[in-house]
Amino acid sequence: MGMKAAVKGLSDRLSRPRKPLKECGLVGLRSINKTFKAGGRPIRWKPSNRVKMTGGQTLVKSARLMRSVSMKTLSKSVQWFTNVKYAAIQNLGGIIPARTIVPRRAKALRWIGRDGHVRFAKKVKMPAIRIPAREFMVIQDADQRVFGRIFGEYLATDSRR
Repeated sequence: MGMKAAVKGLSDRLSRPRKPLKECGLVGLRSINKTFKAGGRPIRWKPSNRVKMTGGQTLVKSARLMRSVSMKTLSKSVQWFTNVKYAAIQNLGGIIPARTIVPRRAKALRWIGRDGHVRFAKKVKMPAIRIPAREFMVIQDADQRVFGRIFGEYLATDSRR
């Protein structure tokens, strides 16, 4: 194969990278899942108040957020995303402003206090809450090296197969 044909073959393969992008997307999904299971990578997340009080794992009470992470392969890129509304504040951190909670369908709010007794109130004033960043949508350095290998193998394979 001549130089011109080889360059054209590489150019053609680079113009249609869906297969390696899909492989990279799957690597990214596995990596994000590992981040949840490890409780943060490369740096572990600060434990949530729920975990401090009742045990368990931060961001994984019901695993809804972890299971919601998906990927989409576009013509020249791959995207990882979630449709869970609270994902952004958990990933990036932020402040939930102070607010007053009132009952929607009942005459009063009902909850069990820390002392175990049932409490009632017509409204409850909640202070502002600071949520620390617990980045889970992170592609690790090792993942990027795998991406490089995936694309290297893709470009090295004979395009005529």
